[in-house]
Amino acid sequence: MRSKLKLVRIVFFRVIDYVTFYLCYPILIFFPVKKNKIVVSNFWGKAYGENPKYIIDYLLKNHSDLDIVWLCKPEIIQTRSSQFPKEIRLVRNNSLNALLELHTAKIWIDNCRKNFHPRKRKTQFYLQTWHAGFGLKRIEHDIEQTLSKRYVRVAKKDSLMCDLLVFEHSKLFKDLRYTFWYAGEFYRNGIPKNDIIVKNDISIIEKVYDYYGIDRSKRILLYAPTFREDGTLEIDLENLRRLKSTFELRFNFNIIILLRLHPNDIQKHATLIHELTSTDYIIDANDYPDTQELLCALEILITDYSSIFGEMLISKKKCFLYAYDYDSYMKNRGLVLDLEDLPFPVSKSMNQLIEQVEIFNEATYSTSIDNFNEQYEVFESGEASKELGDRIVNEMGI
Repeated sequence: MRSKLKLVRIVFFRVIDYVTFYLCYPILIFFPVKKNKIVVSNFWGKAYGENPKYIIDYLLKNHSDLDIVWLCKPEIIQTRSSQFPKEIRLVRNNSLNALLELHTAKIWIDNCRKNFHPRKRKTQFYLQTWHAGFGLKRIEHDIEQTLSKRYVRVAKKDSLMCDLLVFEHSKLFKDLRYTFWYAGEFYRNGIPKNDIIVKNDISIIEKVYDYYGIDRSKRILLYAPTFREDGTLEIDLENLRRLKSTFELRFNFNIIILLRLHPNDIQKHATLIHELTSTDYIIDANDYPDTQELLCALEILITDYSSIFGEMLISKKKCFLYAYDYDSYMKNRGLVLDLEDLPFPVSKSMNQLIEQVEIFNEATYSTSIDNFNEQYEVFESGEASKELGDRIVNEMGI
């Protein structure tokens, strides 16, 4: 009951802000677009991260005359962390102030569909960076029948506003214009958040180790299962212990396990997370602000259908797919390519996963990734942040 009241309250104030904004629109229309202003949103108000972060990092290093606004949830503003560069102004998302900032910004950057915004003006430029890299899940128009009517409506409107859409470089998706309801320009020379993967930035690796106080002699195994509609999660302490032992025996190095769930699962499985991380070799990594930095620092990834395995195609680090609910997942969601066609070992039970680790051959694995990348034209330039940053500066005319 309390959650419903909270939702009603949020919607009420959003409506009030919209009404106030558009009542003032005859005056606001004369407020000029500021050519040096950029307004950024990441996952509808989350903290500093994803593709927008890496573009902004590049811009801040190379331009000192920018006014950058990051739209955040209230709790993020209240506990502003050091992850935000001091040059960035934080503004509450879904607010009248957010509408005003968007109304006068030359550049909009988002990684999800915009669902709270003013009318886009002719002189404004909207960069949609999307949020997934190489992935197998069907998305957008390809699964329209499973999406809500509201989401489809918002997505189509977002695509009409968009001036440049960033999407990974491969030939896996046959018709991106159809997939995104989009007739505009694409950028497909890599994705900004993968630049650090391509460059294998040592300072990022050290940053992750320092954050958790991990001994440098240990290697990181990241277990990161994706979100499931039914909310299930099949993992327990005994199986993680077995995995740790098997990996250490096979590869002759000590393992520390980082556990990172999908954001939708963290609260739901809080008790399980607490239980699993009560040992000294499993760390709750759900608090780390940037998944990409974890992917840069790891030695081994265990996931399932999540698009984060795409980064392993670039780094060629060890990746194992643990798809214990493969049959039901395929029935409910479906993939554009079968897991078995990927160059990663696939397991449908814990015993099979243990066996895959024991017989793992590094040379065969590396060759499989090379062949797969060539077949599907998987490519990352390592320069996406720079190229998109330079494009933004060009659009600003500064």
